[in-house]
Amino acid sequence: MLSRASIRIAANLVFIGLAASPMGAWGQLPVISAVVDAASYAPTLGEPEGIVTIFGTNLATTTATAQTLPLLTQLGGTTVTWNGLAAPLLYVSPTQINLEVPGTPPYTVVAVTTAAGVSAPYNPSTATPAASGWGLFSADSSGCGQAVALNLAPDGSASVNSSSNSASPGQWISVWGTGAFAIIQAALPPPGAATALSPVYSDIEAVPVFDFGSASYTPSQYWSGFAPGLVGVNQYNVQIPASVREGCAVPVQLVSYPGSPMLPVSQPVTLAIRDGGGPCVDPPAAGYGQAVWQKNVNTTAAGAVTETDSITVSLQSSPGMQAPASPVYTDGEQASVVTLSGPSCRVPGYRSLAAGTVTAQGPGLSPTQAPAAPFPLGQVGGLSAYQGTFPAGTALQTGAYTVSASGGADVGPFQASAQLPADIRIQTSLAGAPILANCVPLTVDWTGGDPNSWVTLRFFWGVGESISSGAFGEYQNFQIFSEVVRTSDGTATFYPVYVGVGPTEECAAPGGFPGVISIEVDPDPSEIATFSAPGLKLGGQATWKYVHTFQASAPGN
Repeated sequence: MLSRASIRIAANLVFIGLAASPMGAWGQLPVISAVVDAASYAPTLGEPEGIVTIFGTNLATTTATAQTLPLLTQLGGTTVTWNGLAAPLLYVSPTQINLEVPGTPPYTVVAVTTAAGVSAPYNPSTATPAASGWGLFSADSSGCGQAVALNLAPDGSASVNSSSNSASPGQWISVWGTGAFAIIQAALPPPGAATALSPVYSDIEAVPVFDFGSASYTPSQYWSGFAPGLVGVNQYNVQIPASVREGCAVPVQLVSYPGSPMLPVSQPVTLAIRDGGGPCVDPPAAGYGQAVWQKNVNTTAAGAVTETDSITVSLQSSPGMQAPASPVYTDGEQASVVTLSGPSCRVPGYRSLAAGTVTAQGPGLSPTQAPAAPFPLGQVGGLSAYQGTFPAGTALQTGAYTVSASGGADVGPFQASAQLPADIRIQTSLAGAPILANCVPLTVDWTGGDPNSWVTLRFFWGVGESISSGAFGEYQNFQIFSEVVRTSDGTATFYPVYVGVGPTEECAAPGGFPGVISIEVDPDPSEIATFSAPGLKLGGQATWKYVHTFQASAPGN
């Protein structure tokens, strides 16, 4: 564990960046405008004993910071209730409150009380249904940029990670955040109390992942828990993988344990990494391109079908970038888990490349320009890609499709082509009914398609707002069934979830599940075309994807 001096450094996390605000207007009721994670500033529903921030107006008549432990539930004349429980307060001002979450029943309702009265109840799950809520603290309190991190030496000493004091690959570091899920909540300290120095609490479902720009590196050794001696702060002691690239801004973010069916993610913050330590040095930047022809067909629970076909040409560069590894498919195995979207940050050195005018054409498609538009790459913000949506009625067909670039400031003229096969024809009626109702397995059959391609079936349980571009970016639920098969198999089966063992096992949901079935068709890696272009050191690939989604109804509907 860390020394007390290191703990004092971490203790500043809960207060940094909180400037004094003007006095609130006397006699006006407090108004809550947002409830966010105190590290990432992403909307959150709150996890037990995580630190959250409330933004609003008239939240207090003065500015006050907690001076004692355990934390008090009244500070500067302000109190906050979280699902009816009094919340321990770290900081209050007229426009901002920092508090520790005292508990998390299924529905979160927050209210602020001052001498003027009680605010209107605020329900984060209603106000921000896309809440994420995991965060890592940043050094400048912006939620992005350099992480608050310590380089840990073999002798137990610690020093602040910075551009002048890099960590070395293979070295241990410690980073801090808040809002991660506590597995054994009964073992947590009472609300407002500091986590005990011994025994340590190590049961939180989160692990840092490094350098997700081109490849993700999950450490083989790490410790995740609540930081001893602090209130509501998560601590991650992690060994930097030896294979991670060096640089002044190597991204790190949190995901849940590898293999978990649910992958909340934090925002990316950055570390300075250099072999041997010392001042950081960025490796040379490299560029890579990808052109994806994509068909999205969505069928609602009522049976309405919409199709959107598009082209996306992504030309990205970053320090030390490597071409992504080819996907690996195995017939009959579970699909890799989809990562849910989280808050984004700009990362120094990560940028999109300009290639002039980009035009797409193919069978039945007249030359169509693809303008540059915002484009998410993991959680790296501020990027763009050339994206074009084809006119209604212009469906992708079997044949050769080509995308051409005139050349621009970063990438010279190029042309990339892909041979699109016929799509599969799904034979099973999937829309409108609960999935696995009466605990009956669901078999999905299809015909046609490229026999060498792969079909990935996923079932997402829950109720979301929409699914766009096959990315599930707005669907706040989690995957509970998945399978990968060859297109030539023509069939795949989802099986019910059971609880218990042997003769005592029972179906987990006899009424079935609401949610979405996604059926994605991708080419075999051996059939993906490549292209080259001036300015793309790593070249690029031209590929395709067909995504069919079916909305299931809630049980009993």
